[in-house]
Amino acid sequence: VLNGTGQGLVNNLCVPSRISPHYAPSGRHLVSATVLDTSHNEAELAERVQQEMGGWFGDQVRSWRHLKTYRIDQALPNADAPAFDPPVHPPRLRENVFLCGDYRANGSLNGALQSGRLTADAVLNARPA
Repeated sequence: VLNGTGQGLVNNLCVPSRISPHYAPSGRHLVSATVLDTSHNEAELAERVQQEMGGWFGDQVRSWRHLKTYRIDQALPNADAPAFDPPVHPPRLRENVFLCGDYRANGSLNGALQSGRLTADAVLNARPA
């Protein structure tokens, strides 16, 4: 789930236990929220995130239990100019070989999405080399 509002602490959220049920006890789920603002202490941050999630998912969030906070310094590559304006590499390497990934554009979710879109378009419009 991506937060496209530009408001709040949570940037995105995922439920890894929907991918593998082994990530949580039977009948339960593991929810992971990504927060970019690191200015809060752990207890305050957990409380504010849970309140925000209540706005997204309703009262069920009250039963959620905070397990762990991981602070990951330098989780993303340098975003200073010109990092977000690098040359975009063509997705087609050779006939029937197409590449995509953030390393083909810039190291970010946007770079990964842009590269994926360009590669999908190239595959759809591919003609034999």
